[in-house]
Amino acid sequence: MTDQSNSFSKVWRSAQLFIGFHRDQNGIKRDVAKVWSPKNASATIHSDPSEQEAFVVVRAADEQDPKDVQIKLRQDQIVLRRDPGVGWDGIIADAEGLTVSVAGMRIRIKADGSVVQESSCGTTYLEADGCVLKKTQGVEAMMSGDGVELSRRTETTIAAIRHDGVIAKARDDRRISQ
Repeated sequence: MTDQSNSFSKVWRSAQLFIGFHRDQNGIKRDVAKVWSPKNASATIHSDPSEQEAFVVVRAADEQDPKDVQIKLRQDQIVLRRDPGVGWDGIIADAEGLTVSVAGMRIRIKADGSVVQESSCGTTYLEADGCVLKKTQGVEAMMSGDGVELSRRTETTIAAIRHDGVIAKARDDRRISQ
């Protein structure tokens, strides 16, 4: 067996708190925020991040290919951002759950344990009861949480496996006009 405490790699080397002021002392909007590092390492979280924001910059240990992380502190959420390329590039934590941006996908983990994964290929829902629903441009598919029921629906067909039987048929293409 290996000792895991001896096999970890150093990822981060430092962290520094900053406050970004988006308006000058006369209330005029700045093109680029004035960034200040408070001496007491304490910052009030302003209600409007377009006016003033508090954030922490966490420096990466690898100085050759740094992937620093910026942690934005807001009254309603905490936002983590880093340059794309290695794993996730954004995380938002709020009262409703977590949202992770990774490899062009958005994954939302809700407070009830359900998960929504969105990408250019479609949306996948994992409900808190274990039910899975997949929606793409051409199909919707569902599996119940216990795995007993499956269904698939396209523009032209519908198919389902249920505890009481199997059905597969063409969908009626007649539309009810109003």
